[in-house]
Amino acid sequence: MSQALSSLVSSRCRRAASACGIFAANAISPTDRSLLLRMQRSWLARADCEESLRDPPPNPPARSIALVVPKLA
Repeated sequence: MSQALSSLVSSRCRRAASACGIFAANAISPTDRSLLLRMQRSWLARADCEESLRDPPPNPPARSIALVVPKLA
């Protein structure tokens, strides 16, 4: 997925999370409030996931000897 598309998806998820937070603040029923707050957390988790997909994985160490197989004499 391209960075622009991932950024678009993550910002859309954050806007949905913001809307859920506003609705939760105005909810009358405690059940509705807890559901909306759970939805908000889900949207934020999805946005975090999309942003982590946008970032490239870390590079391995340049000259690591951890995976070197010793030569048998």
